Amino acid sequence: MTSLKILRAVAPLAILIGTQLGLFFVLRELFAPRPEHARRRRLIGLTQLALMAGVVVIYATGKSGGQLPGIARWLAQPVMASFMLTLPVLLLLGLMLSLAQRLPHKPSPPAHAPELADGGLPPLSEGRRIFLARAATGLFGGAAVLSAAGIYESEAPPHITRLDVPIKDLHPDLEGLTILQLSDVHAGMLMTEERMARIAALSATLAADVVVFTGDLLDMSRKAAGPFARGFSTLHGKLGTFAIFGNHDYYAGAAAAGGAVRDAGAVLLRNSGARVERGKGSLYIGGVDDPATMDTAGSVDFAKALAGAAPEEPRVMLCHRPGLFPLCAKAGADLVLSGHTHGGQLALGRTLTPARLLGPYTMGYFRENGSQLFVHRGLGVVGGMPLRLGSPPELALLTLRRS
Repeated sequence: MTSLKILRAVAPLAILIGTQLGLFFVLRELFAPRPEHARRRRLIGLTQLALMAGVVVIYATGKSGGQLPGIARWLAQPVMASFMLTLPVLLLLGLMLSLAQRLPHKPSPPAHAPELADGGLPPLSEGRRIFLARAATGLFGGAAVLSAAGIYESEAPPHITRLDVPIKDLHPDLEGLTILQLSDVHAGMLMTEERMARIAALSATLAADVVVFTGDLLDMSRKAAGPFARGFSTLHGKLGTFAIFGNHDYYAGAAAAGGAVRDAGAVLLRNSGARVERGKGSLYIGGVDDPATMDTAGSVDFAKALAGAAPEEPRVMLCHRPGLFPLCAKAGADLVLSGHTHGGQLALGRTLTPARLLGPYTMGYFRENGSQLFVHRGLGVVGGMPLRLGSPPELALLTLRRS
């Protein structure tokens, strides 16, 4: 248990230091290869050290429960984005540099035999160095433009997704019942109380019958529980408001996350369910705990979550991780509502997205073997990647239809 927590804390720092060291050596080779460039090398190194220090301070602020309102948030996001984009830029520049050193070229007539570079490779020709330096400048410029666009999209008001969901033999009194899904709020450093209150106000205009939160209510700190509860205290479904935990709720603290749900006026479902009634029709909403609960000797029990449903009732399952969809369907869920993936945050569609690393259910609507799944893109971002491109924040309004 303790070793896992230590690994979660140390791994990001190790990646941070490793990528910045690699980037320094590449930048030195391209922009300051000669001894007379010592001043330039120091400038590159000091700039990277300053950025690393900024990231550590920002991360520590998030872990301690601090929030970054207004201008502080807009200053912190480019710093974090620069480190998120360092790895792909480093890999691309490193590959280009390696190829440039290995591909044959016509050297300038040397006055003496050239010394070999590290690894026995000939030194990079000046023409290729200049070309790669210009390419690197272009890459960094492009990354800056993408960062600005991604930060803007991540901070924009959520898109409202409206979807009709067919339910077999739905009771006539439940025809048109609406479920508003919010997911992956990640209350904390970047998701402030003021922003959550704005999201709640927009959500309230949709006048949903049922409101559900499908996990990752908090981001990294239990101190975000109060802002979450206050931010969403005015948002309630006409027939009920329900929530489940995601993995980040355990990282922040299950007790604090549970208190946030209670104080916001919602019902927490942990391998349990609740009945929603309208007229003579009823709907059963079950919720399963997140596998992250295994860290605290818990369990995920799909059958138990739906055990209270009557045979004729439609069953909606709240399950943070969409990869568990087949197990939810096997337990009898007609509709599963998930989050967790954020749509990859950087996406060119449902298939060209990093969310594919988490499984086939990346974002949006899926139907398999008579059961249905909706994967919410989320409202917040993971602190280390404060960008969204092609996967904007979302409010999902699902309307049940008789089929």
